[in-house]
Amino acid sequence: MVKHIVMFRLEAEEPQRSEMAKAFKNAIEALPAKIEALDSVEVGINDGPAAGNWNIVLTAICADYEALETYSAHPEHLACVAIIKPAIAARACVDYTV
Repeated sequence: MVKHIVMFRLEAEEPQRSEMAKAFKNAIEALPAKIEALDSVEVGINDGPAAGNWNIVLTAICADYEALETYSAHPEHLACVAIIKPAIAARACVDYTV
Protein backbone atom coordinates (compact mmCIF):
# COMPACT_ATOMS: atom_id res chain seq x y z
CA MET A 1 0.00 0.00 0.00
CA VAL A 2 1.26 3.48 -0.90
CA LYS A 3 0.38 6.61 1.04
CA HIS A 4 0.51 9.84 -0.97
CA ILE A 5 0.56 13.04 1.10
CA VAL A 6 0.47 16.44 -0.60
CA MET A 7 0.37 19.91 0.92
CA PHE A 8 -0.58 23.06 -0.96
CA ARG A 9 0.00 26.69 -0.16
CA LEU A 10 -2.46 28.91 -2.00
CA GLU A 11 -1.85 32.49 -3.02
CA ALA A 12 -5.34 33.99 -3.04
CA GLU A 13 -7.25 36.42 -0.90
CA GLU A 14 -10.20 35.46 1.26
CA PRO A 15 -12.91 34.46 0.59
CA GLN A 16 -11.62 33.12 -2.75
CA ARG A 17 -8.96 30.95 -1.05
CA SER A 18 -11.53 29.27 1.23
CA GLU A 19 -13.98 28.77 -1.63
CA MET A 20 -11.30 27.16 -3.80
CA ALA A 21 -10.13 24.91 -0.95
CA LYS A 22 -13.68 23.73 -0.20
CA ALA A 23 -14.43 23.06 -3.88
CA PHE A 24 -11.15 21.13 -4.20
CA LYS A 25 -11.91 19.08 -1.05
CA ASN A 26 -15.41 18.16 -2.27
CA ALA A 27 -14.16 17.21 -5.73
CA ILE A 28 -11.19 15.15 -4.52
CA GLU A 29 -13.17 13.31 -1.85
CA ALA A 30 -15.63 12.16 -4.55
CA LEU A 31 -12.84 10.46 -6.55
CA PRO A 32 -12.71 7.00 -4.91
CA ALA A 33 -16.14 6.31 -6.44
CA LYS A 34 -14.83 7.37 -9.86
CA ILE A 35 -11.25 6.06 -9.93
CA GLU A 36 -10.81 2.39 -9.16
CA ALA A 37 -7.07 2.79 -8.51
CA LEU A 38 -7.75 5.15 -5.58
CA ASP A 39 -8.55 3.25 -2.38
CA SER A 40 -9.27 6.27 -0.21
CA VAL A 41 -8.60 9.99 0.08
CA GLU A 42 -8.93 12.65 2.76
CA VAL A 43 -8.49 16.40 2.40
CA GLY A 44 -7.90 18.74 5.31
CA ILE A 45 -8.25 22.51 5.12
CA ASN A 46 -6.14 24.43 7.60
CA ASP A 47 -8.26 26.39 10.03
CA GLY A 48 -5.57 27.02 12.62
CA PRO A 49 -4.61 30.55 13.65
CA ALA A 50 -0.84 30.30 13.01
CA ALA A 51 0.46 32.43 10.16
CA GLY A 52 2.47 30.73 7.43
CA ASN A 53 0.82 27.33 7.65
CA TRP A 54 0.00 25.35 4.51
CA ASN A 55 -3.63 25.71 3.38
CA ILE A 56 -4.53 22.19 2.22
CA VAL A 57 -3.29 18.69 2.97
CA LEU A 58 -4.35 15.67 0.94
CA THR A 59 -3.79 12.05 1.98
CA ALA A 60 -4.50 9.39 -0.65
CA ILE A 61 -4.03 5.64 -0.39
CA CYS A 62 -3.42 3.39 -3.40
CA ALA A 63 -2.51 -0.28 -3.63
CA ASP A 64 0.90 0.39 -5.23
CA TYR A 65 2.86 2.95 -7.25
CA GLU A 66 1.22 1.83 -10.50
CA ALA A 67 -2.20 2.60 -9.00
CA LEU A 68 -0.88 5.96 -7.76
CA GLU A 69 0.27 6.82 -11.28
CA THR A 70 -3.14 5.83 -12.68
CA TYR A 71 -4.87 8.07 -10.13
CA SER A 72 -2.46 10.96 -10.71
CA ALA A 73 -2.95 10.95 -14.48
CA HIS A 74 -6.72 10.33 -14.42
CA PRO A 75 -8.79 13.10 -16.07
CA GLU A 76 -11.12 13.30 -13.04
CA HIS A 77 -8.10 13.96 -10.78
CA LEU A 78 -6.68 16.54 -13.18
CA ALA A 79 -10.04 18.34 -13.18
CA CYS A 80 -9.83 18.59 -9.39
CA VAL A 81 -6.32 20.02 -9.52
CA ALA A 82 -7.53 22.61 -12.01
CA ILE A 83 -9.77 24.06 -9.28
CA ILE A 84 -6.78 25.29 -7.28
CA LYS A 85 -4.03 25.36 -9.91
CA PRO A 86 -4.21 29.12 -10.60
CA ALA A 87 -3.60 29.82 -6.90
CA ILE A 88 -0.93 27.21 -6.06
CA ALA A 89 2.10 29.04 -4.68
CA ALA A 90 3.84 25.91 -3.37
CA ARG A 91 3.37 22.14 -3.30
CA ALA A 92 5.10 19.55 -1.13
CA CYS A 93 4.67 15.79 -1.48
CA VAL A 94 5.76 12.60 0.24
CA ASP A 95 4.97 9.12 -1.11
CA TYR A 96 5.82 6.05 0.93
CA THR A 97 5.04 2.37 1.22
CA VAL A 98 3.05 1.36 4.29
